[in-house]
Amino acid sequence: MESRRFDISQIDFDLLAAEFAKVKRKNLMIKDLNDLVQERLSKMMAVNPSRVDYYVRYMGIIETYNAEQDRTTIEKTFMELMDLAKSMSEEEQRYAREGFSSDEELTIYDLLFSENLSKSDIDKIKKMSKDLLQKIKERIDGMDHWTDKQETRAAVDVLIRNVLYEEIPDSMFDRLEAYRKAIYEHIYTHYKQAA
Repeated sequence: MESRRFDISQIDFDLLAAEFAKVKRKNLMIKDLNDLVQERLSKMMAVNPSRVDYYVRYMGIIETYNAEQDRTTIEKTFMELMDLAKSMSEEEQRYAREGFSSDEELTIYDLLFSENLSKSDIDKIKKMSKDLLQKIKERIDGMDHWTDKQETRAAVDVLIRNVLYEEIPDSMFDRLEAYRKAIYEHIYTHYKQAA
């Protein structure tokens, strides 16, 4: 049986929980929800690899479900999958709450963020994330197959280093090379064609 497809952002989770309580074949509803979560998780991680904690959480839920499939486990698994789907939906809207215009800007920010940053440093890296992504996209846009040539790859890498060098908060300067490398690898992987 082919699973039904839902738009996770449009799901009324309270209604879904009530529906789950009524159905006899709960494992089919779990399969539908599981398929939905897997599909959304793949898309989320492709856009922003720092969302790996959602994948780890998902795998834990599925391992528990596969180990024991009694009625209690099935109901618990459904509720955990539903909670995961809800939090994934919230994560996908985080870029707006953080003041970004896209998930792309949030990804650059996530590559730079650490828990010990001051409010001022967070504001600086938010601005820098937006500026850096815009500059990278403009540079790549003017290049033909930028990943194919050493010179064009180097130009993008130097651009990243220069923007970081000029704009990174002093408290983060000692990790500049690690940030440069992480951002370059992300750009190389996700922006092979002109942006």
